[in-house]
Amino acid sequence: MLSSVGSALAQMFDRKFRGVLWLGVAGTFGLFVLLTLVLQFAVSYVPNFGLSWVRDAVAIISQFLLVLAFIFMGAPIAQMFASIFLDRVADAVEAKYYPDVKDRPGATFWSLLWAGLGFTAIGVLLNLLAFPLQLASVGLGVIVVIFVNGYLTSRTFFELAALRHMPPREAHGLRRRHRVRLFLGGVLISLLAMIPFLNFFVPLFGAAMMTHEFNKLAGSA
Repeated sequence: MLSSVGSALAQMFDRKFRGVLWLGVAGTFGLFVLLTLVLQFAVSYVPNFGLSWVRDAVAIISQFLLVLAFIFMGAPIAQMFASIFLDRVADAVEAKYYPDVKDRPGATFWSLLWAGLGFTAIGVLLNLLAFPLQLASVGLGVIVVIFVNGYLTSRTFFELAALRHMPPREAHGLRRRHRVRLFLGGVLISLLAMIPFLNFFVPLFGAAMMTHEFNKLAGSA
């Protein structure tokens, strides 16, 4: 696992990664700006009941909740962008480190995108269900979110990398055989995705790391 982390970090600013890197940064930042604008628009329609401070209070609370949501929803957002960029990232990783497997038949880009968005939808739903717990008990909420996102992130990133070379049943089976190792990798990705600004780079890092993990585990199977 550590060697996969090191190799992914070493290639982060590779020439082949630059386009994907900036697309990921722009996409994550654009999503944040879009949600902020939507939130401001919604707040402008909140009635103040004749009290001038009500709307200001709602605006402050909503901004706080938005920041909190982006911290704890960092993993699902990373999963969403992984489904878009993983194929290009995995191609670059395999061309450099695993040239003998780059031509294996597997899922198409659209199949990977559909599978990734499905994983993301599950992640968003579970994180939204856990959100009240985060507000009620920050400590317990963080533990639950890390556990849930560790599992979902490892499943999303690893199975997307695996689907490029094998059928879904085989990809799922390979992940289950190494579930603990991959879960720890998912936890690392999820923790990084919770850090503002650093989370811009997480989809690229996670895709590269799990591509290394797949090739190592598939080669040892």
